[in-house]
Amino acid sequence: MNKRHATANMFKQRLLASSLLLVSMIVTAAEKVVVMTSYPQEMISQFEAAFEQQFPQYRLEVLWKPSNDALTYLDQHPGEVDVYWTPSRQNFSQLAKQGLLQKLNPAWIHSPSSLHGSLLNDAEGYYAATEIAGLGMVIAPAAFEKTKLRVPQDWQDLAQPALLGQIAFPLPTKVGFAAGLPDAMLRGKSWPEGWAMLARITMNARFIDSGSTFITDEVAAGRAMVGITMDFFAASAIAKGAPLKYVYPPIVAYSPAHVAMLQRAPHLAAAEAFVHFTLSPTGQQLLFTPDIRKLPVDPAAYAHKPQAYFNPFAVTESKNEKVRDVAEQNLLNAFFETTLVKQQAMLQSLFVNLSFARHLKRDTTKINDIEQQLLQPLLSEQALFSAEHVAAFQAPELSGRENLIKQWSELAKTRNQAAANALQALLVGQ
Repeated sequence: MNKRHATANMFKQRLLASSLLLVSMIVTAAEKVVVMTSYPQEMISQFEAAFEQQFPQYRLEVLWKPSNDALTYLDQHPGEVDVYWTPSRQNFSQLAKQGLLQKLNPAWIHSPSSLHGSLLNDAEGYYAATEIAGLGMVIAPAAFEKTKLRVPQDWQDLAQPALLGQIAFPLPTKVGFAAGLPDAMLRGKSWPEGWAMLARITMNARFIDSGSTFITDEVAAGRAMVGITMDFFAASAIAKGAPLKYVYPPIVAYSPAHVAMLQRAPHLAAAEAFVHFTLSPTGQQLLFTPDIRKLPVDPAAYAHKPQAYFNPFAVTESKNEKVRDVAEQNLLNAFFETTLVKQQAMLQSLFVNLSFARHLKRDTTKINDIEQQLLQPLLSEQALFSAEHVAAFQAPELSGRENLIKQWSELAKTRNQAAANALQALLVGQ
């Protein structure tokens, strides 16, 4: 009887232990929050530690996915991810259109709706900006001291002929962070004036494709005197000892990162806690950490910023702060690449011959006319951004945009050849 009783007790204890283990597993699963992001480990580890310290009842589980893979994963794994947090506005816009996001509590959001023309938060409230990155210039001060050239402070300064081959320029159609670069360079100027500047900068540039090299490495290694890159890339290189300096031009291309809760978030309370944390004063202050160095979206956070830390909210707005939307920027970037970047060698050759013609004291009026023709955009601003062209760059079919690119290429070749012929006639004295 005692043996039977002991066996029964042992069975009850095992059953109780199994039940407790099962309950523990369920509680643990319920208390985690699954966050999909493309942020680097240095940043994630800081937020993970601070979040779990403030909310010990939750455990952060990070699912790292680059922006190009995120939408496919979310589509194939519904109900798995709680929070999406990354710098990819297009992805958030797409998720919102598909009805895959929950509306955020507006009381969590302390940032303005826009910054110098760049939209920060979703107008419908499905996603909110958590930080901003600025696109500016990383400089090699020693190189400028050696050459006695003035250090660029504005985009216009990159057009000086002495910087020929000395500008590491990320290709906007290939490098994601540079998508808003031509638009930023053109803002505040008339269309012809801005395009002429962009043409001169193109002749000075060495274009950097996606994945080929880091812009900061190009400048630090002496292969370029100036590089156009995001502030946090430069901050990281400088923190590691690179002898560089970062310059924010008067008109900066800002790239906000966003956070959102998935419609089918399996751990809703934990998801709300994490999203709220990223937008809270504590989460915003974390962005000043040396390993992160991003720009908070809450203007109040800058009251506690480190010395000399850039504050985008303290910059005076320029007269023209309208930032083109994604479709228009894609259109502009394709036009820029087709008519300037791919014509770079031809343009450089033509401008060498223009200088030679001036040296030979040929007809100044004709020389100036040829130069002005080469610096003008092939299409007016109104014609380029027509409803038809914008629609072609929004459509999923590629044929419309490919036809436009082909037309622009032919226009550029024809114009440049005509200039070459006129210049040749001038040089031979005809």
